[in-house]
Amino acid sequence: MAPDFVKRFVDVDDKVFLVTGGAAGVGAGLVKALLFENARHVAFLDVADREGAALEAQLIIKFGALRVKFIKCDVGDERQLASAYKQVLDKYKRLDGVINSAAVLSVDDNSFNRMIDINFTGTVNSTLKALDIMGADKGGSGGVIVNISSLLALNLTSHLPVYAATKAAVLQFSIRMGTQEQFTRTKVRVLSVCLGPTDTAILYKNNLTKFDTEYAPCLSSRAPVRQRVESAVKGILEVINKASTGDTWIVESDKPAYDFTQNISEAFQILSKT
Repeated sequence: MAPDFVKRFVDVDDKVFLVTGGAAGVGAGLVKALLFENARHVAFLDVADREGAALEAQLIIKFGALRVKFIKCDVGDERQLASAYKQVLDKYKRLDGVINSAAVLSVDDNSFNRMIDINFTGTVNSTLKALDIMGADKGGSGGVIVNISSLLALNLTSHLPVYAATKAAVLQFSIRMGTQEQFTRTKVRVLSVCLGPTDTAILYKNNLTKFDTEYAPCLSSRAPVRQRVESAVKGILEVINKASTGDTWIVESDKPAYDFTQNISEAFQILSKT
């Protein structure tokens, strides 16, 4: 059954999208929703080949082999990412939108380099590759890039410093890449979405304890009710449909997405005073 928001998002219809981190969680929800919204093609990248292949098989049955493609890719590896983008261009001949949702909170006890590679460096590399393809200044037709940040990027806390820092970096990067000056040249909107706690594996207690044993119970108690993946996905599609370049929107607590751009601007105006 299609989601209740199907056929409402005109900026998805007949477009070619690439989603990073698309094998599970919010990424997988986005892949499904984009297809339901009549995207022409959706390619999704993930290092989890079993989950990715299973999702691809499921979606091929529903939508057909020409509309969806899974590519195993570690977005923290620039060569793999470049190869994945080439495969998308070879198969679909165009690209209209990219959603960078790949992120890790912990892989093992010494995972901070991995978080930086995936959460920030991978997002930067993917954004720049997308601009090379879609940018009007590079011969493209314009498009949209959505980079997924987190409410942790906006909050002060003593825990999860590396993860929060990567998400704050994603936010800063997206704002600067989404300036009106950049858009005038590229015709590509660059947007950021800060997600509140969402019911995905990244917040499972047994995952958190691999990284921060002290903070796992605290985070679980602070977010006893997490928004549904479907709510996060719907909010992200609303942002694609409504947001202007450089905007920052928030999706939390199963509520509609809301524009936080003015608050960010005012905060930076205060911080820039010396």
